[in-house]
Amino acid sequence: MHLILTMAEFEQYMIYIWLGIFIIMLIIEGATSEVVSIWFAISAIVALILSAIPGIPLWVEVIVFAVVSVILLIAFRPLVKKYLSKNKIATNADSLIGRQAKVTKEISPLEYGLLKLQGVTWTALSEDESQVILVGTLVEVVSIEGNKLVVKVATEKNSQ
Repeated sequence: MHLILTMAEFEQYMIYIWLGIFIIMLIIEGATSEVVSIWFAISAIVALILSAIPGIPLWVEVIVFAVVSVILLIAFRPLVKKYLSKNKIATNADSLIGRQAKVTKEISPLEYGLLKLQGVTWTALSEDESQVILVGTLVEVVSIEGNKLVVKVATEKNSQ
């Protein structure tokens, strides 16, 4: 009894190896929130089908697996991510971006200011770090850094 398989003997087992890769990729896909390994699972099915056809060498199966994986990943992942992100609901903090509020404590390069937005007082800093924003100025939230709102002076066009 010999433990080393010939290439022909090894190729007989490839249908099971591709099936195993398919199952492993499905398990990984189910365990993650990213849409990545599903493309490799689909490619493993294609390679599995090829391995069932007599006379197709292993190197062809591997190349087809790799090419199909790359094509699926490049072509469909952005579309699926875009579709899945449509259903993304902004968190409370994310929903503040683009909102406008009045400054209640001056914002300066040396000191954080304050503003009241949706009944909550927030620490604020200016997007332009050299700018002083006076009390009563209408500002727009452009981003969030930690627990501070980054703001810019609202233009007339943006004011509501």
